[in-house]
Amino acid sequence: MGKHGKGVGTCCMLAVCVIGLPVLASSIDLCTFRSPQTDLTTLFMTFNYSYVDLPDTPHVDVSSGRVSASFVHTHDEPDFALSVSGNAEASLDHFRFDSVWGDGSISSRFYVPEAEPAFAFAELTGNYADAAAQPGMEFRMGAGYGRLTDVSPLARAVRIETALLDAFVLTDPLSDEALRAIGTLIAQEAEFSGIGELVSEIESVIIKESGEVLNTRALLSIAEQIRTEVVSQQCGWITQFGIGYELVRRFGGTRMLLLSLSSDMSRPLSLTSQIGVHADISSPLMMSTSGAYALTASTAYSRRLSETTRWVAEYALQRLRQTTGITTTGETLEIQLLFDLGRVDLTVSGALSRGTGSAGWTEQIAASVRVDLL
Repeated sequence: MGKHGKGVGTCCMLAVCVIGLPVLASSIDLCTFRSPQTDLTTLFMTFNYSYVDLPDTPHVDVSSGRVSASFVHTHDEPDFALSVSGNAEASLDHFRFDSVWGDGSISSRFYVPEAEPAFAFAELTGNYADAAAQPGMEFRMGAGYGRLTDVSPLARAVRIETALLDAFVLTDPLSDEALRAIGTLIAQEAEFSGIGELVSEIESVIIKESGEVLNTRALLSIAEQIRTEVVSQQCGWITQFGIGYELVRRFGGTRMLLLSLSSDMSRPLSLTSQIGVHADISSPLMMSTSGAYALTASTAYSRRLSETTRWVAEYALQRLRQTTGITTTGETLEIQLLFDLGRVDLTVSGALSRGTGSAGWTEQIAASVRVDLL
């Protein structure tokens, strides 16, 4: 078997091992929930390094690694949404920085009450790569349709129901209306004076629905489900079209007006799994004369195997055609197995990547440590 076959086999074996595990499906569609307000923030760092020094070679055989950081903040309310994101990565060679890249964006959407979820948007994006002459920056504005909603509160409500059924506190499942009411209360957690007040409100909904009196153990179980950290789950889709302007061109030259089209989709497949897709294409307004464009696309699937373990499969594609006619393409396929150790995550991953001019796929198997800073 060739190197390419071995790399694909490694990724496939990781996938088969985890896909085969059972998962409990929810009886309610999480996408029927609409959170009154969403505020999600994540900030983390990852680091890995490989060092190999064989005794029969005169020099160190492998001394390379990678350090990266990512930040995402999402705010969503009925008539306004704000998204801020940033990513940075540096590759290391013999404990020195070898290459650095980064990107970031800030985007705001203003929903039209009479035509919701139609919206107008404004967006500022930037990127940096040490291979480019200078950082790039674009401003975009336009219109779109759709909304992404955080459905994690409803997922927590279903977990509360499951815990109470397993403990025989409830004899019958709660209605969908009761679950949505509990989800709304959880989404409004910041408005309560403490978790005790929130648990009391949830207790009232359950008593009204089932007539069952909750004992102390049941109330503690509800509090535990609220405190348990879960990966955020979103549902919905967004498509937007706009016009933009290159404030700074990465490779120099004349700045251009741009046309842009992007789309995002996210959907939980169960209480423990999620799929997301993103695509973005932009080109000069006079594309017919230049043929230039920039395309990015990615898809990710994640699944929680236990309270401390989950796996993620991701595919990403980048394609850039410059006005000079030069086209570059990059692809990455990665499968990760993540172990949650509190604020520190251990990740074992297998990845395949290739780009323009590559003789084949580059294979990498690595272990890394991720630290959640927020």
